[in-house]
Amino acid sequence: MKVGIFFVALCLGSAYSDMAGECDMAGFYLELGCKAVPGTGNATCPDYFTCPDLHPDPKMCYYRGVAYADGSTIPQTLINNPCSQACRCRVSAESRFECAAVDCVEVFDGDLQQCVNTYDLDSCCSTGNVCGEAKGKGLQISIINSSHCNFSIAGLKTCEVDGKTYREGESFEPKDTHKSCICTGEWNGTLDADYCRDINCGIEIHYQEKLSENCAPVFIGSKRGCPISFSCPSPTSRVVRGNNLRGINSQCLFGNVTLTVGDEVTVSESCTKCICDVPPFVTCTMKNACNE
Repeated sequence: MKVGIFFVALCLGSAYSDMAGECDMAGFYLELGCKAVPGTGNATCPDYFTCPDLHPDPKMCYYRGVAYADGSTIPQTLINNPCSQACRCRVSAESRFECAAVDCVEVFDGDLQQCVNTYDLDSCCSTGNVCGEAKGKGLQISIINSSHCNFSIAGLKTCEVDGKTYREGESFEPKDTHKSCICTGEWNGTLDADYCRDINCGIEIHYQEKLSENCAPVFIGSKRGCPISFSCPSPTSRVVRGNNLRGINSQCLFGNVTLTVGDEVTVSESCTKCICDVPPFVTCTMKNACNE
């Protein structure tokens, strides 16, 4: 984040759109290097995706099409996720990546009633915070765990996005996008590379073995964000055949079981519905509450 701060408030609202933000599973598949197959008729979203062989050799780990032997590390410059650090391939019963733990401990000053955590686009955790209000014509300055001089909250610029107000340094994800942005003094309502980046879920890094087993990604609510886990086949899993109303000529794999679009899978996780909707992965949605 740049040191200079402009004190003229900027309030811009804008409509954002991209396939990863508007279409279910698009962000998931595009991160894996899959190709979209255009939807039929007037559909704006793909009917299904075609994916490369994500794990051809069980004795290797794979990231973005590159094989890594046991003990080898992914170069950090290739990982577009600041929360994934020092990721090394480990091969035992199955291959997987192990990464260094990143614990974000956000600092608050108990003597101040209000603080705003600030972020840089390329950092996983908060890089500092801004605390206190302006007094008279001067500004309080708070320097807490940051190399920047942070002005008081009253001196921060604001960004209006999707009906919400963010202060300078705060992070946000614009609606109908698959991007993470930082409110800066230069924010002009566009998804500029200087203050926005594509969200990278680290799917291959954190779920390598689940992908190789054809497990189903689990989402909370929308299938346009990052999966929170994967649901794998079990002895109690059952397929409930449905109707392929869209006539999609593609199939899903759940373990070794083939499903057509419209088929559902019963899983052991409560409040979770799994369906073959956008092949080739079965996808699961977990409700926030069981009575929804």
